[in-house]
Amino acid sequence: MSDEPGDGDDEHGGWHEGDAAAAAAAMRGKRAALAVVMVISLAFIASSVAQIIPAVFGVGFEPLPSGAAPESPEGQCATGIRSLALALDRAGGRLSSVASAADDSATMAVLRPTLSPEWDHADTVRAACDRTAGGPAAWAALQRLRVAEEQSGRLDRDALTSVRRDVAAHLPADLR
Repeated sequence: MSDEPGDGDDEHGGWHEGDAAAAAAAMRGKRAALAVVMVISLAFIASSVAQIIPAVFGVGFEPLPSGAAPESPEGQCATGIRSLALALDRAGGRLSSVASAADDSATMAVLRPTLSPEWDHADTVRAACDRTAGGPAAWAALQRLRVAEEQSGRLDRDALTSVRRDVAAHLPADLR
């Protein structure tokens, strides 16, 4: 504003009715835009939570079906996952002698050979699991257990209990 007479000097303090209406419309527009951004943000957050929480905590998965015929993909996946998990447990028990190893090469040198013969056919089990409902989730749980066993030289053996429980939860009740 300038000091010139007539520049906004009227009984309304320089504001005209049109200016107030425009300012109110601009404020409503800003509020509407913020509301749209907030709704989209909340929808994104809710969608992320709905996807991440079950994946992290294993909530809402479907275990492999019980009573499947041994030659069916469901039966092959379930028995294969169980035998591979038992091989990991067996191999993990032998890691105590190298548990204090400073590098992972000593741990891997002990672990890998003790996984045979079960893990020699892991690709067949994975293929069977890929053809079943709940199979990919069971395979993923087994892979988490494998990685945890490989790192068990740095972890307490009891720390693997929750990972073992996760694998068992994917198996049918008769194979747990």
